[in-house]
Amino acid sequence: MDKQQLLFSAFIRQHQARLRAYIRGLGVKVEAVDDLAQESFLLAYKELDRFDQQLDFGHWLFGIARNLVRNELRKQKRQQRIMDASLSYFLISEFESAYEPSDYASDELEALRACLALLPEKSQRLLSQKYKEEHSSDKLADIFMMSATAVRLALMRLRKKLRSCMEARLANV
Repeated sequence: MDKQQLLFSAFIRQHQARLRAYIRGLGVKVEAVDDLAQESFLLAYKELDRFDQQLDFGHWLFGIARNLVRNELRKQKRQQRIMDASLSYFLISEFESAYEPSDYASDELEALRACLALLPEKSQRLLSQKYKEEHSSDKLADIFMMSATAVRLALMRLRKKLRSCMEARLANV
């Protein structure tokens, strides 16, 4: 193994867990996280000669992963890896704020969990059914005895509420 490969192996060990958590945090389905993490590392390795070693490798790697997730969103109809485009775009915009990459898997996730815990039980169930169980708005309308339009509006309001809550919590970090 040459020096470059040894250095890259160290980068993988250092950033692998956080990269996977970051990718999952962007709304990628669990079964696709490893694939996208591997793609991120492969692309980083191919472009390693272009990486300025004076810069933060983690930040560069997270940018590569973010761009790969964006590409997945563009291909969503062909490959259903992303759980919900609107939630993923929301999470990407949240993670693109001024926070350091090392904080992605901790501060934002902690804020999101705290904000979710503050929601009424019905709202938590609605979000869980939409983003964990991946039910359509029509299916949620049946489950919650609402119209599909009311479900979509409720989800939109909940995303806004979560974003505001997260921004407030992260401002205090």
